[in-house]
Amino acid sequence: MGFTIGVAAAFCWAALDVVRKALSDKASPAALAVILLIGQVPFLGLWAALDQTWVVSIGYWVPAVASMAMNALANVLFMRSLQLSPMSRTVPFLALSPVFGALVAIPLLREVPGLLHLGGIGLVVFGALVLNSDLSESWWRSVFKEKGAPHMIAVAFLWSGSVALDKLALPHASPASHAFLLTAGSGLMLVAWVGFRGELGDLQAAWRAPKSLLAALIGFAIAALALQMFALGWLWIAVVETLKRGIGVLGSIAFGRLFFSEPITHRKLLAGSLMVAGTALLVLT
Repeated sequence: MGFTIGVAAAFCWAALDVVRKALSDKASPAALAVILLIGQVPFLGLWAALDQTWVVSIGYWVPAVASMAMNALANVLFMRSLQLSPMSRTVPFLALSPVFGALVAIPLLREVPGLLHLGGIGLVVFGALVLNSDLSESWWRSVFKEKGAPHMIAVAFLWSGSVALDKLALPHASPASHAFLLTAGSGLMLVAWVGFRGELGDLQAAWRAPKSLLAALIGFAIAALALQMFALGWLWIAVVETLKRGIGVLGSIAFGRLFFSEPITHRKLLAGSLMVAGTALLVLT
């Protein structure tokens, strides 16, 4: 059950990436991130109200607030990365998040990966590196040649850290209440940041984006977050992140071609195959 929910969450995250890319040239990254987060609040608030559990322990607040801050910053950097580089060249760097997630989960959650976990994670990460290895003669320079790559690597670290913090917070609150508080808190932090920078006018530009895209943005975000909260009850952080990134990278290749005319090369197909193999290996764990 946990694995099925994790896969469903991963497909929703992949669809959300496509919508974010489609909106990336409509407004500033911070304004779009505010719309993404604040737009979810009424729906997640209704879910939390119906659930009627809320926060059951004071131990919730430290990991929850830390996750809010990391999630807010990651959403801004994600939007900025998609403005700077093609989707199929930047989203694959999120495949580094299982590595970051596994490293963070060892001290925070005492989740030590086994050999099959490490094998699956390794294949997914290697696929991401293969995908981007043709950008220059030097492999190390290829990682940073795309302008959006450093931003996306930072996003991988921030999101993997925030997911670990989410798992620390969930024993002290229901999935519904944490999803609501996480999104509302991250959104309020971003609104304060945009206001401090005097960029509240950018929110109007973001709101003028096609309403169908904004609706899809909010809908996929709600589904992805809700499913992920339930998946964390069954799966390790490294497994959740590997599912998200393996399916997300395959989605970036397919949807990048379908919606943004980004070419599908033999290198992309090889990288995708490695990531499929890595994700499949996790089924055995």
